[in-house]
Amino acid sequence: MLTINLREIYYWCKEDTFVDVTEEMFEAMKSADRQQAAYYRRACWHKAYYSLDCNDGIENLAINRMPSPETIFINKEATRELYANICKLPEIQQRRLNAYYFSDLNYRQIAENEGVSQSSVSCSVRSALKSLRNSITNNHSKKVKIKRDTPHTII
Repeated sequence: MLTINLREIYYWCKEDTFVDVTEEMFEAMKSADRQQAAYYRRACWHKAYYSLDCNDGIENLAINRMPSPETIFINKEATRELYANICKLPEIQQRRLNAYYFSDLNYRQIAENEGVSQSSVSCSVRSALKSLRNSITNNHSKKVKIKRDTPHTII
């Protein structure tokens, strides 16, 4: 007989609980742990995130990855910059861009709603995208220049 501590085997066991088990049972438990670890490694190696066995949680690991705080911050800043640049567009371009991308209307539907031709809506949306692209690339190409003789302190 072997004495095992259940807290070392089961993550959800919060206190030390000692149990006597036979050597065959202990080997069976270790074998099951090794098989589960091997299955997980194989699934990750082959990128088999489509398992039909949803109890092991591999689907959640593949699908629901938590973004880092840095990624969250970068995404928020990019969204803020995009909305600020959209607000700088003329009202007609704002309205048509919003209808096309956020309301999921096509050019024909937007043209019917506004009583204009489909080609004018298309040109307006393309022009808005071009303006957005130019304003965003211009903002990113501006570099901050630091004077050499200015003392810098790190706080």
